[in-house]
Amino acid sequence: MKKQPLLVIEHCEPTLSEWLLLEYKHAVKLWDGNLVFTRIADNRTARVLQKLGAVQKEKAKDIFSNKKCIVLDPQAKKPLLPNDCLLCDVIIIGGLLGYEKPKGRTKKLISDKSNFETRNLGKLQLSIDGAVFVTKAIFLGLNLKDIEIAREIEIIHDTVHSTILPFGYPIIENKPVITPGLIKYLTR
Repeated sequence: MKKQPLLVIEHCEPTLSEWLLLEYKHAVKLWDGNLVFTRIADNRTARVLQKLGAVQKEKAKDIFSNKKCIVLDPQAKKPLLPNDCLLCDVIIIGGLLGYEKPKGRTKKLISDKSNFETRNLGKLQLSIDGAVFVTKAIFLGLNLKDIEIAREIEIIHDTVHSTILPFGYPIIENKPVITPGLIKYLTR
């Protein structure tokens, strides 16, 4: 069986919010293997994330400079291919919660500051765990064009209220792959 690359989530948010933690927990479950959180300067955040995986204070560019790494960056020119996953040691995902209009933070905070190759997961901005889901599918041999991704999803709270999440979500059996606990979090 092919060796799954190390997955690195480079934590780039100023705090570990409940929403972010939900996505991280789901990402760990989806990858089901070797995973490291990097750029963890806060002791409280480190204690929480150590329950999910390995934790490093340093940035991925400093820890893995001697490894073949790919940064998943929405602004990358080339898409991630199954062969990329076989040839690299480390895949780096930005631990960033998105905005309705992407701001290019992965490029500014990770890609531009390293000499690593970059790849995209399509034109849509994905949730962190959505990016992990799509990456795992590509590692297992699917091509990006064969993975259905919704442009956005709407969470219905009641007959009047809803929340639109303007991010790409992978679709499996006509249902979006949503972070467990996120709907409950949004309806509070």
